[in-house]
This record gives sequence, C-alpha cells and structure tokens, in this order.
Amino acid sequence: MHEGHFTEQVVEAILKELEPHQGSRIKKVSVSVGEMMHLVPESVMQHYELLTQGTRLQGVALELKEVPVMIQCRSCGQTGPVEDHHVLMCGHCDSRDVQILSGNKVVIESLQLEAGS
Repeated sequence: MHEGHFTEQVVEAILKELEPHQGSRIKKVSVSVGEMMHLVPESVMQHYELLTQGTRLQGVALELKEVPVMIQCRSCGQTGPVEDHHVLMCGHCDSRDVQILSGNKVVIESLQLEAGS
C-alpha cells in the first residue's frame, strides 16, 4: 500500500502551507485526489490520523474528494470520462491517443482557518 507515503507527503505539504498562519487554528483541510492515484480513502484517513498526532493538524478534519479521469481524444476531439482508468481510450472512436484532462493529480483545495485570539 502506498497510502502511507502519499499521506505523509500531503501532511508535509499542508504543514508548509500553514507556516505563514501560525496564529490561526485549522478547522478543516480539503484535498482532491485523482482516480488514477488508486488510493483507499479509509487507509488515507487512518494514516492521516497517525501522522498528524502532535502536529497542528491533530484532530483537524480531512475531506478527501475523488476526481474522475476525464480525457480528450486527439484523434476525434471527443471529451469525456473513460470506462476504465487503467486503459485510457476514447469511448467514441477507441483511439488511445488521448490527453488526460483530470483525475491524475493531488491538489490541496482549501485550508479552513479560524483567526487566533
């Protein structure tokens, strides 16, 4: 399982983003994860809880949103989802000459902060 390594990188990136906001309390973190990352959300959540103990993120809710794979066919121009993200193929003309538009990245979407006193 690669969820541990993935989650460690996400936690490090979030903590780095929070550095300029030392006086703020973090309420929630939202992360979008592309379908091609092949992550098990329950495993990510367990790793997140372990990795955030003793950090500013301890007890902070993590919201994971899965982003489906979307492609654009270079052969026929069709844009849309794929039937199987393991085989990137146009559902219209069966070409494999496609450009991935979404579903292959991890993005920290938002950090919900509450101003410190």
